[in-house]
Amino acid sequence: MDLKNNARFEIIVSVAVFASIAIMALETFSFPDTWKHALLVADVILSLIFIVEYVLRIVTSDNRRGYITSFYGIIDLIALLPILIHAAASLRVLRLLRVLRILRLLKVTRYTNALDRYNQALKSIAAEATIFGSVAFVFITSFAFLIYEVEHEVQPEVYSNIFDSVWWAVISLTSVGYGDVYPVTTAGRILTLAMVLTGMGIVAVPTALLASALSRAHTDGPVDDK
Repeated sequence: MDLKNNARFEIIVSVAVFASIAIMALETFSFPDTWKHALLVADVILSLIFIVEYVLRIVTSDNRRGYITSFYGIIDLIALLPILIHAAASLRVLRLLRVLRILRLLKVTRYTNALDRYNQALKSIAAEATIFGSVAFVFITSFAFLIYEVEHEVQPEVYSNIFDSVWWAVISLTSVGYGDVYPVTTAGRILTLAMVLTGMGIVAVPTALLASALSRAHTDGPVDDK
């Protein structure tokens, strides 16, 4: 049985993943105990299906070690973590890892070349992305400490610690502005203005770099599949 690039098999597994996520959603409702038991049984069955499917992929793989250490092999293993650590019933959020299995659909559809181009683009701007990531970290940290110094005494309940200040810095840098944390002092407002103006460049430049890299990758054509 050849499971490699088997579109029909991947779709069946993806349907099972969606069913598993649907069960997780239903578990948040107040159903009678009989319904809850049925959902639990269904989830156990799906968990067993995922385990069998993972084992089958290893057994039928031409290079078993290669599959286990490959990107999709690691995704499959991560998706099984809730089962392997026996936390599926108590740590619902871990079960969301199963949704990563949907990425397998991209491997057997027309999106493969697009993913290759995206990967190629990311690699081409890795150095620039690292620089701007470091710059963003420096600005967020610096502005967080500065805003803490000028706002803590006036708003001790709002800027109670540095982590609250980091939250302010991030939402200011990205220009989200939830309105839950904002300065009331003149110095704080000046810092906010500086942070917002700085954020425009920090967010815009990497976006432009990625767009340019994707354009080049699209012009050069898709890389060969391995």
